[in-house]
Amino acid sequence: MAYHISEAELVGLLGHLALAGGSVLGSVPTSSLPWLDWLGPENSPDSFAQALRMPRSAQSPKGAVLAASESMGRYGRSVATATATPTDSLTIVGVRACELKAIRYLDKVLLDGDFHDPAYEAKRRAMTIVSCDCLDCTDSCFCTLVGGRPFADEGFDINLTGLSDGWVVEVLSDKGHRLFATKPPRATPEQLEQRDQVRRAMTQRIEAQNVRWSLRVEDSTPTRLPEAGGEGWQKFAADCVECGACNTVCPTCYCFYLYDQHAGSEEFERVRTWDSCLLSTYHRMAGGSHVKITPRPQLLARLANRVLHKFTYSPQQHGMLSCVGCGRCIDACLGRIDIRQMVRELSP
Repeated sequence: MAYHISEAELVGLLGHLALAGGSVLGSVPTSSLPWLDWLGPENSPDSFAQALRMPRSAQSPKGAVLAASESMGRYGRSVATATATPTDSLTIVGVRACELKAIRYLDKVLLDGDFHDPAYEAKRRAMTIVSCDCLDCTDSCFCTLVGGRPFADEGFDINLTGLSDGWVVEVLSDKGHRLFATKPPRATPEQLEQRDQVRRAMTQRIEAQNVRWSLRVEDSTPTRLPEAGGEGWQKFAADCVECGACNTVCPTCYCFYLYDQHAGSEEFERVRTWDSCLLSTYHRMAGGSHVKITPRPQLLARLANRVLHKFTYSPQQHGMLSCVGCGRCIDACLGRIDIRQMVRELSP
């Protein structure tokens, strides 16, 4: 169902979210890219509304459902607690289509596969998604090269499309309907046509800025890339400084590291943190001399594995590319490695 609200009504809706209980996460404007932050005394609903007309945020909302660091429970002589599961509701405002696709990918990995993550599931159940069509983009955005579009048609509770006189609001779920105290007026055919024009213009803009890459990859037709030992990877590995920034900002990277720490007298805590497949310590194993302590001692093999996972292994395992074209890895890379160039040059 599609409705139309004014800019002031949108700000009022965001303010209502803050009063309804739970946490509200969204983007706030900065001098460069918007930055994810919590709605509260320091960030007003007006700032959230302003950021909706800007490009996607510097970070992805992945951390809201897969925390960078979280307790998996405590154990010891006097205590044994299971993984904490959140009960408070969480609303994420301004989720873009590429990020919705990333969440759908994480669902496949963490909920639908052999491994089932109860902490992730609890956060997903408590989450309400207010997505937003892209009204601007960065030079690194390339969703159209990997089968995406700068607007959403699934995976959200509410989706927003900015027009010159307000916003078209599409509601897909009961959660979305409950956010409105009163039902707004239906969007007119003219307003829906304006929405479609905005979407076509944004799609054309992203396609135009990526035309030089002459690359088109789909979930069902992944590109062929050389194996990790291929010589072509060395050119790009030479620029990699092994910082792991690309993994950290990626909305689909889910690798984690578990460690135990002392948490009191005869008490310990197991903690899960993000891990990076580019680091030399990734999958490192204990052992003495003449033991292969890591399966990929060479950086070029680790870099190749990361890209192959996005474009080859994920389609084979989950039927989806795990690159959504958000371009964050391009922005974050200290070595200025562009994944578009890497895939284009190494594809046959």
